[in-house]
Amino acid sequence: MMIGTGMLVSSWSYASGKTVDEISESSLQNTLIQKIAERDQVIADLQRRVQLLEQRATAPEAGRYPGASSPAILAKSPANQAQVQKAPVKTQQASSAPGSFEIDEDAAQRALERTLVQTGALLLPFGQAEVQPFATYIRRESETPVLVANATGGFLVGSQRVSRDEIDAGANLLFGLPFESQFEVRVPSRFIDQSVTTSALGAFPSETRSNTETFGDVSVGIAKTLMHESDWLPDVIARFTWDSASGNMVQDNIATGIGFNDFIGSLTFLKRQDPLAFTGTVAYKTTLEEDGIEPGDQVDFNISAILAASPQTSLNVGLQQSFIQETKVNNVEVPGSDGVASVFTAGASSTIGRSLFFSVLGGVGLTEDSPDYFLNVTIPFRFDVPVKPQ
Repeated sequence: MMIGTGMLVSSWSYASGKTVDEISESSLQNTLIQKIAERDQVIADLQRRVQLLEQRATAPEAGRYPGASSPAILAKSPANQAQVQKAPVKTQQASSAPGSFEIDEDAAQRALERTLVQTGALLLPFGQAEVQPFATYIRRESETPVLVANATGGFLVGSQRVSRDEIDAGANLLFGLPFESQFEVRVPSRFIDQSVTTSALGAFPSETRSNTETFGDVSVGIAKTLMHESDWLPDVIARFTWDSASGNMVQDNIATGIGFNDFIGSLTFLKRQDPLAFTGTVAYKTTLEEDGIEPGDQVDFNISAILAASPQTSLNVGLQQSFIQETKVNNVEVPGSDGVASVFTAGASSTIGRSLFFSVLGGVGLTEDSPDYFLNVTIPFRFDVPVKPQ
């Protein structure tokens, strides 16, 4: 009985231990499964948060372009609002920076183009016209030897000094024509104030002062573009001008220097290297005889460089050179009447509003046959001309 009782107790003990272990293992598995599920839930939440943050971070970038679908996010972004407000300011600064060539819809209003039109290196387009009121002051001084009569009836060698102030004022009229051509008219007037001082050794100097004004020589011309700039080749403009004898050669005993029929043919060349433009002109002038006087033919060479300092202002320097042949009186050449006139020029131009333009050009004579100096002021005004549609 004791042996049987012991075997029963052992069997019961063994059965009881096995059940406890199985219960503990099942509970542990359930706990692990629950923890794994919680971990998966946390990971899923983190993934959703990351995706939401990525969408918020990329939404302002997308809103800068057409088709953005998040206006609410754009409105809430201070950085984006600052950027939107600054964008127009940057554009305005870029368009108004000195030396900038961001041209508006009317590029022809730039000071460089206006200066080229005024100097004859560029023609007006068809349907446009320009009036160029101008005033030029010229100072001339010369001294020549003369014979002065004395009280005893003899002659003394003296000198005669002529000081002359001239003012030319008038207007140039330009009309743009079809086929890249231009019609030109010049209507001038001239005012002269002259002082002649004669002096000789042993005699008192004498001075004669006089002034006069007269209508100038009206000129009419036509210009045509022959070739446009290509590679190293420049623009070429041909021009023919008739300078009429509408003025008086002598007015109030003063030689005016006008009153002759002149015919002028010229070629003007233009080469652009923005912001620079280089121009050159070769001209030949022949003059018809008037009252037995025939001024000598003249060959002109002019070169200039124009700098576009800004879209509204241009600066220019140049050299004007003229070779003048001898004058003939009754078909006899006058010795010493030929010469070379050379003038160094410098000027500036600026736009005033949309249509007005202001230009100043000064020059200093480099030779005896040149004026001592001159100053020119021109205020061109451009406007459209009604034309019939073709």
